[in-house]
Amino acid sequence: MSELYILDVGRADCTVLLLDTPQGRRTVVVDGGGKYHKDRKPLLEFLVQRNITVIDLLILTHLHQDHFGGFVHLIDRVQVRRAVAPCGDLRFADRVYPVYGDREFYREYHDFFQYLERSKTELIRSADCAGRTFTFGDYVLECLYPLQNSTQRSVAYAQKLCDPNLTEEAMAWNLTAYKQTCNEDSSIWLLRKGSTDLALLSGDSTDETMRAALCGRQARPRLQKLSHHGICTRYFSEYVQKILKPEILVVSVDKTHYTEDMAAQIDTLCAAGDSQCYYTFQGDVNISL
Repeated sequence: MSELYILDVGRADCTVLLLDTPQGRRTVVVDGGGKYHKDRKPLLEFLVQRNITVIDLLILTHLHQDHFGGFVHLIDRVQVRRAVAPCGDLRFADRVYPVYGDREFYREYHDFFQYLERSKTELIRSADCAGRTFTFGDYVLECLYPLQNSTQRSVAYAQKLCDPNLTEEAMAWNLTAYKQTCNEDSSIWLLRKGSTDLALLSGDSTDETMRAALCGRQARPRLQKLSHHGICTRYFSEYVQKILKPEILVVSVDKTHYTEDMAAQIDTLCAAGDSQCYYTFQGDVNISL
């Protein structure tokens, strides 16, 4: 039976889809969590425990380490056939790493994308996935965002940070701009089977981009992974939850970032969508599809 897992990776994101098809079981990974969680490597451990050595489709929703950090452990351990990401390899200018790149694991990002290139993984830019679907037997994974006209500004800023002649002033400006735009460029994915919407995976998309993604279409997912770990109302709203009405609302957060204010906010969202809430610090979330 096909399954969806949202792993306990702390205040980070990692979703694994195990999809049964006539050709056999297919594995889809959406985001890889941070590099470590409680001194563990949750994504790699999950795959090893199930003897999974091939990922058929890997998706990085946006360029933040709490979404790509865990991918570095897959190097030389797990084959990736296709990968969707905002861009390919990034090798920051040397002056960027001490200020930002090291603590955000961008050296590891570079190592992983070098591995994908060596492995001849098919790399697809998020911007080229607007409206695109990936089919696995009866299951369809659709990219709801970015749209055809989305700018993906964060990618341009990140690439400017790779200029070896980057000045201190240019680094500061582009870092600020990159941080401000990265989440709004997050891709959004809807898994469905036939006419049934199964899961909405929103990365760290803002409420504004989610509304744009849903404009002109109806989505009623059985499960929704709430954006941005349930932190900051820029990323979700009662209005959207009343539209989506997921049976299950999952918040990928650790106990450190879980607060009474967050609980009250999530309760309000669940009431708006008539949803049941699960927090990943309670353990991996698993549903049959």
